[in-house]
Amino acid sequence: MKERIIFHVDMDAFFASCEEALNPSLKGKPLVVGGTKNDKRGIVSCPNYLARAKGVRTAMPLSKALQLVPEANFIRGTRGLYSDFSKRVLKVLQKYSPLIQQVSIDEAYLDVSDVLYDYKGDYKNLALKIKNDVKKTLRITCSIGIASNKVCAKIASELNKPDGVTLVPFGKEKDFLGKLPIEVIPGVGKSTQKVLKKYGINLIEDILKFDRSFYDKEIHMHTDYLMRVANGEDDREVHSDGDERKSLSHEHTFYEDTNDMDFLEKELYSLLERACTRLRRHKLKGKTLTVKVKYYDFKVNQTAFTRKKYSCLEQDFYDDAHILLNKLLANGKKIRLLGVKFSELKVDSSIQESIFFDDDRFEIVSEKMDEIRQKYNFDIIKFGKNFRGK
Repeated sequence: MKERIIFHVDMDAFFASCEEALNPSLKGKPLVVGGTKNDKRGIVSCPNYLARAKGVRTAMPLSKALQLVPEANFIRGTRGLYSDFSKRVLKVLQKYSPLIQQVSIDEAYLDVSDVLYDYKGDYKNLALKIKNDVKKTLRITCSIGIASNKVCAKIASELNKPDGVTLVPFGKEKDFLGKLPIEVIPGVGKSTQKVLKKYGINLIEDILKFDRSFYDKEIHMHTDYLMRVANGEDDREVHSDGDERKSLSHEHTFYEDTNDMDFLEKELYSLLERACTRLRRHKLKGKTLTVKVKYYDFKVNQTAFTRKKYSCLEQDFYDDAHILLNKLLANGKKIRLLGVKFSELKVDSSIQESIFFDDDRFEIVSEKMDEIRQKYNFDIIKFGKNFRGK
């Protein structure tokens, strides 16, 4: 099989860099995007690297950031700026490979395996050309990870920020990742890191000290993912943005069959939260909601409802989901699995910018919750519907 060559292009302090490109007078001084010095109840959306050097981090309360860098420029986000720059970055990337998967407003994967003949097989030179083109065209910088697979490329892109290029040697992925701290593993939050460190798992290579049964018992999730990262493996393909996604779903199998409506309502909302978080992550909105159950006898049933408007907010779907669940449980049978699925999806690149504006407060709250969950773990923050009365 031909060796794949994957780039992960990650924009450096994207929101702050866009603001500096728009207003060069902001350069050369710590910059905090998210609110003014008077917005003390807000949170940091993006600090530039001068602010990061002083300890300011994304999702930090603005009041704390102000204590760390009182001399910094504090600004709210500029409407439309980041989506516009994101589209312009994508246009630059499209000059170098037709196989591009944009995974957020400020990062994308490129499969350059089939275009290297134009560059005499020199993938490092190609990465430098892309990086310099972005800088010259847009006056912002990016960092690029080069590897044989997506997870290695993503980890590599974080190692020499800002404005860096990092290669994971082909055939030596396991050795390269082994000495890195577990904090660099994408998607592994602080609560999981804490459990891993409890057992002396501080480096990625330490993951292989234990077998799969240990992770199934102690971590309860991530088992396959952790093992694959530790071995430097990832077989996911780079899917072009032109490959339309038809649906997105999330489901949960229970330890015991149940028809306890109080419990199932809580689980239903939790599933909606997780699915909608993924919708927002992929800049998608859905119109049709399907609720699915698998009964104790393994028979499957599902029912759906289509809204008039697209949404990515769990609050918009909960009442309809509740009605659909009641229909499926009207026969009184216990269920062993509950799931939700969104279909009729459309891309909405404006989602990630809504955190700066007051057009839709639920969307603002949901985006801020997504940021906190990504930094720590999903269950660290919940809506009230996820708690059962005593």
